[in-house]
Amino acid sequence: MFTAALGLALPLGGTALADHGDGPSAADVAAGRAAVHDREAQVRAAAGAVSRAQSALDRLATASEVAVERYNGARVREQQARAEVNVARLVVDTASQRVDVARARVSRFGRAAYMGGGMSSVDVLLTSSGPSALLYRIGTLEMISSSQSDAMQSLDAARVYQLAVEQQAQAALERAAAASKAAAKAKAAAESSVARQADLVTGLQSRRHELAALLRDARRHASALEQARLAAIAREQAAAAAAAAAAEAAKKPAAPPPVSSPPVANPPPSSGGGGNFAGTVSAQTGQRAVQAAESQIGKPYEWGAAGPDTYDCSGLVMWAYGQVGVSLDHYTGSQWNEGAHIPTSALRPGDLIFFATDTSDPNTIHHVGMYVGNGSMVEAPYTGANVRISPAFRSDMIGAVRPYNR
Repeated sequence: MFTAALGLALPLGGTALADHGDGPSAADVAAGRAAVHDREAQVRAAAGAVSRAQSALDRLATASEVAVERYNGARVREQQARAEVNVARLVVDTASQRVDVARARVSRFGRAAYMGGGMSSVDVLLTSSGPSALLYRIGTLEMISSSQSDAMQSLDAARVYQLAVEQQAQAALERAAAASKAAAKAKAAAESSVARQADLVTGLQSRRHELAALLRDARRHASALEQARLAAIAREQAAAAAAAAAAEAAKKPAAPPPVSSPPVANPPPSSGGGGNFAGTVSAQTGQRAVQAAESQIGKPYEWGAAGPDTYDCSGLVMWAYGQVGVSLDHYTGSQWNEGAHIPTSALRPGDLIFFATDTSDPNTIHHVGMYVGNGSMVEAPYTGANVRISPAFRSDMIGAVRPYNR
């Protein structure tokens, strides 16, 4: 089938057979358009999903930035706590020296009091701890001199100060380390969420691009179906006209058609003199207009366009004659009346050929081309096609006009 040849499987109904020669059917064309509609809906849905995912990613990224900054702050505070611990250690070292000095003084008093050698009972008291030791120490202080009492008090103060500094510094470090650990955990969780969401966005964007490519393929396919169907219809009409003309010719002796007769399907001779029609363009002007029109072959059709990049049928004719100084309106209905009506037997290059849905009613004219000779015309055919050379004599031809020289 035609659709299979294009490489795109479309859902076709049971009546989707070609109904114009070898071209696609109306059902084929409808299915192509439906496929485009479906792809457009999928692309819109994918774009919406990407937008929502991107918004979520933006929110997560903001939350991640907050978590990272909290982590950075916790690390700074932890570093400050470590610095405080280092300072505390210096203080403790100083306090330790004070303890050593105080201990030495107390020991000297003890040796003087107990003259025994070795460790004195005062040393034993000083190295013990707890309430009972303090009671013994109080008793001892009552027995020794006031100097000894001062030494003991200095020792106690130094040891208390040493212990307090150590405990405070260590507690501050533990709190800072715990805060830093919690902040690091929150930072890792936030960054993980951002990474997962970024992967989701990337995947959705990739899917959207894939769907966009499929949409372009579907549009090209639908356009090809429409063009092929129009071409098949034109071929079928031309064949029917040729068959009718052949049948008519078989009934009558061959003779040139009278001037007033309707156009025939078989093309007239390409030269044929062209006849003289007062006030119309010369053969040379018509030929120059043909050359201008043929220079635009390959440019796309666009409704309402009159060059220099795109054209519709009347726009191409108007532009081509404008290049040789002849003014025409951008409308087939006007162009039909902007020249002399001539028989097909008098056609020459540059004459305009008109086509209508009802060949007896000029009000139904829908297309115009420029005759180039040898039964051919140059035309801007229809949406999706380019300016081209086509057969001039079709069954829907209503007549020909040679533009006035104005």
